[in-house]
Amino acid sequence: MIAYLELIGGVSGNMLLGALIDAGCDQAQLEATLRTIPVDGWSIERRRVHKLGIAATYFDFVIPGEDHHGAAERLSSGRSAAGRRLEDVLALVDRSGLSTSQKMRARTVYVRLAEAEAHAHGTTVEAIHFHEVGATDAILDVAGACIAFDALEVERVFCSPFPLGRGTVSMHHGRYPNPPPATAELLRGAPTFDAGIEGELVTTTGAAILTTLVESAGTRPPMVSRKIGYGAGRSDFPIPNVLRATIGELAGEDSSGATEVAVLEATIDDMQPQHFELALERVLAAGAYDAWLAPVTMKKSRPAVLFGAIAPLESEAEVARTILSETTTLGVRVRHDRRYRLERSLAHVETPLGWVRVKTALIDGAARRTLEYDDVVRIARELDRPVGEIAHRLEEMIPRS
Repeated sequence: MIAYLELIGGVSGNMLLGALIDAGCDQAQLEATLRTIPVDGWSIERRRVHKLGIAATYFDFVIPGEDHHGAAERLSSGRSAAGRRLEDVLALVDRSGLSTSQKMRARTVYVRLAEAEAHAHGTTVEAIHFHEVGATDAILDVAGACIAFDALEVERVFCSPFPLGRGTVSMHHGRYPNPPPATAELLRGAPTFDAGIEGELVTTTGAAILTTLVESAGTRPPMVSRKIGYGAGRSDFPIPNVLRATIGELAGEDSSGATEVAVLEATIDDMQPQHFELALERVLAAGAYDAWLAPVTMKKSRPAVLFGAIAPLESEAEVARTILSETTTLGVRVRHDRRYRLERSLAHVETPLGWVRVKTALIDGAARRTLEYDDVVRIARELDRPVGEIAHRLEEMIPRS
């Protein structure tokens, strides 16, 4: 699946979540996953609203003591939200029950955000303190977006140009030009336009999520839409303050259902093994569908590693650049192949052991069912039982039809 986000009235974390929930993301499962993040004292507000005649979902996190301008709240440890550093935020994500891919996406958003904040304030990533975006609601917004895209099986994200407002914005240090420095830094290289509106249309959190996860901004991709959702913002403008999310398949498949993809490879024999983890993470963040390592033998019988990735054609150059910058290789080979994908659906199933996601693929009318491994591991950890035992018990509990 792909998602196309139309920033009609801009983008914020809560507008994005509202649109994805309106498009079919299960709010109960979203909340259950978010509750595994070790931050307390929050609840959810959700209601149906109308913005200039457009029905939309307003979704927000309610956190006493934390207002919409980033007022500091207290953690159980006594550290305020305004005092969180990047390492604090990443630790919260790592200690959560998010899946590996969800954690990777969320971590990538926050690293990008820290780099933008550091550049705007003339300091280092290690020294930067998050203010508005270090608040609990922003942490939940970022993690929630990663969970929601995963729940909707969205592999690629596209968006329209970013509409920018006029005037100034009130933030932690005072009033800033609109957009504020960190937001402007995040939007560097992205298509923007003056929306002619007095007010903040693109928040720092919204900019961080989209400029990290969006593969291409500016034009609508050729697609077959399946689900449409609208997320509402808090403000009322002369234009509808909504974000529209369209979920569907990319058009342009050939009659056999195959799509053309880029396969990238590099052989490496001089890189520290510990460094491959981050390299794989950043290649996936650059837009690759998948990335892998495999042992190979090079000339003079030298043992080496084959670093491979598969990516959409539009992301080929960026994925190749990332491999070159994150590994010690001097070159990347590329070839174009065709890829076949089965029709798939994802369902959340309640069991006596807890909820689990079940992926179903169809081939010639027959269903092939797979338990989401991250959920099996989560349940095994919660019950302190072997993962094989839990998988077997879940298979027996879940109806086959």
